[in-house]
Amino acid sequence: MDLFKTLATVAPPPTGTHATGQPIVPWSAPGVTPWQAPDPLSALVLPTRADRMRIAHLRDLADFKSEYLLDPGLAALEDNKDDAGVVMALMRGGEAIATIRFIPSGHGLTLTERFWADLVTDPAILGRNSWEVGRLVMAPEHRRADLLTPLLRLSLMELMRREHVEHMHGSCVMRMTRLYRRFGFQIHALRSQAGLDCALVHASVEASMRAFHIDEPVTAPAPLETQGEALLLQ
Repeated sequence: MDLFKTLATVAPPPTGTHATGQPIVPWSAPGVTPWQAPDPLSALVLPTRADRMRIAHLRDLADFKSEYLLDPGLAALEDNKDDAGVVMALMRGGEAIATIRFIPSGHGLTLTERFWADLVTDPAILGRNSWEVGRLVMAPEHRRADLLTPLLRLSLMELMRREHVEHMHGSCVMRMTRLYRRFGFQIHALRSQAGLDCALVHASVEASMRAFHIDEPVTAPAPLETQGEALLLQ
């Protein structure tokens, strides 16, 4: 079932009579507040620090304690990760209800590169077009299980529209690996440190697309130099 489409489905107005014999009043009847479908979900990329400050209240909810226990040096790199990565506000209508950050490999900013590098056996995980998937941070009043898959699906599709993505990776405690499997990730390596049993998880973009039931091709625009070459050939 495509939960993303389900959230946007509008049910028809009720008809008929109640058990008492009284007619059911349609939602559009005078004096009755019309029933409305949930506001649509969308992803908004926040490219500047000023943009990202608009969702500081959400980002302050992120719990990086376990990540900093594994690599204390990451605490000083938050701004660098923002600048190199793709930070999104996930919207319901005009309200930001969640945020997520994707960070490309190759800059030495991901926990995979800094903590797991000696256990990575597939070079593609640390190669070009490989992205670290950060935490999905949701506002407390919007933390609902039925929103998890639609928001992650939406964020992945937005990332693929903007960037070339071949692989994704992330770090989690062992109890979270089952959740990652739902989205096409598999355990690549295990390590215990600072009292934490941790896993490095990895997915090809094809595996994750299958898990999210993304059937349509979603591709990033060609790099500017490639676009220029194409124009010269016309």
